[in-house]
Amino acid sequence: MRVYLKVIMTITVLSVLMSCSSKKNTAMNRYIQAFKARYNTYYNGHLAYKDGVLAQEEGNADNFTEIIPLYMTSNIGTVKLGKSNYERAVEKCQKTIKQHTITKRPEWKSNRPKTKKDKIWLSQKEYNPFLYKAWFLLGESQFNMGEYMEAASTFAYMQRTYFSHPDIVAKARMLEAKCYVEMEWFYDAEDIMLRAQRDSFPTSLNYLKSSVNADMQLRKKMYAEAIPNVLSASKKEKSTLQKTRMYFLLGQLYLKTEDKANAYKYFSKVIKRNPPYELEFNARMQRTECTTKGHAKQIKTLQAMAKNPKNKEYLDQVYYAIGNIYLSLGDTTRAIWSYSDGVEKSKRNGIEKGVVLLHLGRLYWETEQFVKCQKCYADALGLFDKDKDEYKEIFDRSKILDDLLPYASAVELQDSLQALAKLDPEKRSKVIDNIIEELKKKEKREELEKAYSSDNNSSKSSSGRNNSNNRTTNRNSNNRRTTSSVWYFYNATSVEAGKKEFQNKWGKRELADDWRRNNKTVLSDFNDEEVADTVSSDSVVEEKSEPTKKGKMTKEEKEQEKLEEYEKDPHRPEYYMKDIPLTDEQMEVSNAELVDGLYGSAVVYKDQMENFPLAERTFNRILKDFPEFEEKDELYYNLFQLYSRMGESDKAEIYRQKMLEEYPENEHSKLIADPQFLFKGIYGKHIEDSLYTDAYNAFVSGDFNTVISGNEYAAKEYPNGDNRARFLFIDAMSKLELGDRESFLTSMREIVEKYPKSTVSELAGLYVKGLKEGRLLASGKFEMGSIWERRRGLGEDSDSLSADSTFSVEKNNDWVFAIAYERDSIDENQLLFEVAKYNFTNFTVRNFDITFDKGDGIDMLQVRTFLNYDEAYIYLHRLMNNEEMAYKLEGLKCFIISEDNLKLLMNGFSFADYFQFYDDNFDRLGHLEVDEDALDTTTDLPVDDEGAESEDEYYEDEEGYEDGFIF
Repeated sequence: MRVYLKVIMTITVLSVLMSCSSKKNTAMNRYIQAFKARYNTYYNGHLAYKDGVLAQEEGNADNFTEIIPLYMTSNIGTVKLGKSNYERAVEKCQKTIKQHTITKRPEWKSNRPKTKKDKIWLSQKEYNPFLYKAWFLLGESQFNMGEYMEAASTFAYMQRTYFSHPDIVAKARMLEAKCYVEMEWFYDAEDIMLRAQRDSFPTSLNYLKSSVNADMQLRKKMYAEAIPNVLSASKKEKSTLQKTRMYFLLGQLYLKTEDKANAYKYFSKVIKRNPPYELEFNARMQRTECTTKGHAKQIKTLQAMAKNPKNKEYLDQVYYAIGNIYLSLGDTTRAIWSYSDGVEKSKRNGIEKGVVLLHLGRLYWETEQFVKCQKCYADALGLFDKDKDEYKEIFDRSKILDDLLPYASAVELQDSLQALAKLDPEKRSKVIDNIIEELKKKEKREELEKAYSSDNNSSKSSSGRNNSNNRTTNRNSNNRRTTSSVWYFYNATSVEAGKKEFQNKWGKRELADDWRRNNKTVLSDFNDEEVADTVSSDSVVEEKSEPTKKGKMTKEEKEQEKLEEYEKDPHRPEYYMKDIPLTDEQMEVSNAELVDGLYGSAVVYKDQMENFPLAERTFNRILKDFPEFEEKDELYYNLFQLYSRMGESDKAEIYRQKMLEEYPENEHSKLIADPQFLFKGIYGKHIEDSLYTDAYNAFVSGDFNTVISGNEYAAKEYPNGDNRARFLFIDAMSKLELGDRESFLTSMREIVEKYPKSTVSELAGLYVKGLKEGRLLASGKFEMGSIWERRRGLGEDSDSLSADSTFSVEKNNDWVFAIAYERDSIDENQLLFEVAKYNFTNFTVRNFDITFDKGDGIDMLQVRTFLNYDEAYIYLHRLMNNEEMAYKLEGLKCFIISEDNLKLLMNGFSFADYFQFYDDNFDRLGHLEVDEDALDTTTDLPVDDEGAESEDEYYEDEEGYEDGFIF
């Protein structure tokens, strides 16, 4: 009997569950839909979310050389982890919302009056009491994936949907602010925080408010202000790892604010919580900076850590910390030694090694050891992300040092060789023997380290096979360190071998587009001589050795062959002796290389590094040691420039007079002999700009003779002006219009050869190449200033369009909304912010992708995807009828274009072409009646259904659920 009862009850429950529809709104329906939402799709989504969090916790890699971020997802590498899990969570949440939403209003008993509480309850947009959790999970999954814009949109939508539930609104508001902080939209985040303070804010969410405030303050580097907020947030943190990270962060913040007692306290807390070893190691290391036992004690502690085999992967950080202590004591020499040890003994090729290289490079820069400095900055360049504050310094200095290196290396080498040449033979031999001995010790040490590393890796591999099921809390840290070395560029030996192989094949090449070409202009193939030059420069000429003589070698030949072998072996004294200038002829060659290196170095010191004292010393050394220097005129002119920039006018005048007296025909002498030289130096750029503007206006109006005379005057008065190439261009075009084809070709060639980096160089090359190939110029003047009429994608290698290519009038394909503007004319981050804010505040259902496209002088912000012309037009219509957005976008070109037409626009057509086509074929704003709400409808997510109040019976048992939540 009991079995039958159970079956009947089960069937009854199942029939009730199946009969409850989300289109009905009764107490039973709400309860059943909440139950089904929680234990069906939401449950699976929540499991996927937890898997994503676990993946991020296990794979997170903090940069402990700087203040770590509050959230793990702020690390670029971490936010990419667990993405598939979060995508599944998002999918399940959307499905939960779609299947279990209840937007229909309940029936109301007509004879029952409505209280204020009833009216609030009846004004809800969502009646399923569990669904808010699906919305929160959706937004938090988007946040953890790094989709901050989508997450902010979700939380903003929740505030409108759940406006009658203050606790939900407050939490959604804080999470929206959290998204803004991650995007560094601090103004919007602060605005939300201020509104939260004005409204009644639940105390249970104070930890979340503190967390958002702390994140914002950390990003603003307001470390002292962030401490109380991090403390407040850490008290409610449930994740063990995240709470430990917060303690570590507190230790860093207290250390930054010179509160060493509290810093020591929180670093100790980290250690006691038994965290992953990397976190524990960094806590122990940074704790050494908090002790008051003196610098000697700190160094001793760090040296003991360096000897611990467990820390062999972190030696770069240990020696970096030791170097910092020596640097704080003013002991630059020992700091350099420590940093050098950190670089040499580093087992990793990540940001930690990059930081050590950067600090070592800075010390070499300050102590003027530029050869060593160049290697530090070159190696550090590949270890820093471009968004790091230090990247610009590394990039700029690395570029300068690359230019300086050949000169500085030559000076360092020749000075060393000449110093050896001045020693007596016995001392010289002793120095060479010491060099060879050090080389042998170094090679032996490297062999031992290599053998140890090989044995260690072998034992690890064997251990891994025998204990494949064993896992420790440190597995992810260890995995990161071992797998990171797999990448080619993280292996210094492989990189160095690759560089040598590249240089053997291609020679020295500057990092630039079309690096294979010796002459990158389109004129490089005009004559056979240039082609021959290019081929010879891009090829490695192999030295052909003399054929070996047959027969028996003489004693002298055997000795010579043996000497040549010794001269190639760095373990033999002959290897070093061969370059020492011991004869007058060798010393003369050495001096020529030395003075060339000194002069090149001095120019770099003056013009690029702006190290005027060092440039002065170097130039004066040339004057003193090499009075017969061949380029003394250039030396005088550089000294004149140097002292002028240093403000020492008396010394500058001395070298000005030397130039005029000794080299009156020099080009520089003619410039500085001009009485208006100083005036032109101050105001010349503005005057030349005005001259060019007048000449260009004359060119547009067809007054070609005025253009030619203006160019002649500018060439005489401002031969090195910034507008020289453009003057030549309009002068050449004017001469062509007057029928002087040969002068046109000559001027265009001059532009390409003398001004290859100018904005008109490529265009000049295309003109000349076309004429050389027998093409005729089109009639009419060239509008160089009309950037909107410039055809895009017309480079030599681009896929040019056929003559019959035209824009399409097709409307039923994908369309794009675009905002076009001249490059660098606006703040692109502000434009992105305004458009993104407009999208998620005006379209609650549709998500639009926003991208930037960089063009030839014109950039575009593009919003996609619209399924047809009507959708794109509705978007454009709504945007331009929004007074605030219309005001902010004033002066920018807003338009819509199909994807197919966009491809044509990017490859052979101008914006002016498309705007004319659009005017001729499509309706303008105001000529088409549109349903402005049509763009925001969907079948994926629920749309608000206000419904009408019914006078039918209202169930009394609703009161148990009218306040909202059952879970």
